Amino acid sequence: MGISFDRAKFEKLAGPFAEWPRILCPQCGEITLEPRIEKFESFASLELRETAESVDSDVEESDPFGFFYGELRCPRLPCGNRHIVVGEWSLEWGPASVKGSEDDPYLVGYSVRHILPELPLIELPQGTPEDLQDIIASASRVLLSDPNAAANRIRSAIECLLSHKRVKKFGIDKKGKRFRLSTHKRIELFNQVNESAGVQLMAMKWIGNAGSHESEVIPLDHALNGIEHFARALELVYDPRERELQRRAAQIIKARGKAPKSPGAR
Repeated sequence: MGISFDRAKFEKLAGPFAEWPRILCPQCGEITLEPRIEKFESFASLELRETAESVDSDVEESDPFGFFYGELRCPRLPCGNRHIVVGEWSLEWGPASVKGSEDDPYLVGYSVRHILPELPLIELPQGTPEDLQDIIASASRVLLSDPNAAANRIRSAIECLLSHKRVKKFGIDKKGKRFRLSTHKRIELFNQVNESAGVQLMAMKWIGNAGSHESEVIPLDHALNGIEHFARALELVYDPRERELQRRAAQIIKARGKAPKSPGAR
């Protein structure tokens, strides 16, 4: 058992990479998806864009980059699953003894920005509510292009989870008026029944808060940290194996380590 979130997959896709990462087909789960890059940005388009950028004197000169699109396809005939992939490629110049020369740029690699339909962000335990699954899927759709938005959507997923666990949304102030409880306060209430999961949710909540501020750009790595904590919380809340281990641990402690008698044993 472990955290059901493969962060390395998204770190590799964010690039830049020269060789496509191995991604297991999410539909059949039998074989890795094969990349097929259909189109690179034309040099005419690249030159037009560079000309437009050169008009702005404040734009710093950078190494060439462009855009591509293609697909990730499952080669198994019974499956045939496909994902559209869009991203950027980049070039650099360097000493000929290393990778290239001034007249011979070399490909640094690809950086994926969008995959549709989205790859599963978290391997969700059975029993995860559908509306919670939808919010998590929406976070996956924007993760590589906008980590802030992804973190903010996972923060919304926390609210959804708390509602499904019947954590109250409203409180009553000293004047008897009803007010909405903050996500922070709701997690504190949830801590009273599942502290282990509550700690994980609180970590994600703080990162999600930062994601809601446009002035603060969240690095992908930091967003992935938060999602990893959220995935662990889901495991603690919904994975039946977790509850079974807790139940069995209590039985072993109560029996002081003695093995239970098997049926029919004398």
